[in-house]
Amino acid sequence: MLYNKSYVRAEFLERTQTYGRIINISSEYEAMSEMCSRRVGAYKLSKLILNGLTQLIAEEITKDIKINEVDPGCISSDIGRPSAPTTPEQAASSSSILWLATIGPEGTSGVFLKAEKQIDW
Repeated sequence: MLYNKSYVRAEFLERTQTYGRIINISSEYEAMSEMCSRRVGAYKLSKLILNGLTQLIAEEITKDIKINEVDPGCISSDIGRPSAPTTPEQAASSSSILWLATIGPEGTSGVFLKAEKQIDW
């Protein structure tokens, strides 16, 4: 069943607890500035939607729930490049992901990080 983004967003915000950290994995390759380049259109579009949803939820959450995105770089995987230099385990333990998972109530929400630096959407 397909739901529109407003419904999904409303349901998410109503059902969440009062505390949480959400870290979406994305890619700088899918930033708005990169959407005009060709290849893998469906993949890029799905990440663009994830980027937008992350920003929308970050703006609407009033609880101590932080939602951010991280670009861990090129990861060795079946759908990516098997010869990539970073394993999924290394990506999961990156300093950006660990920092975002443990930030306090004053921490950032709605940002996109790559190599511990904020990048443009």
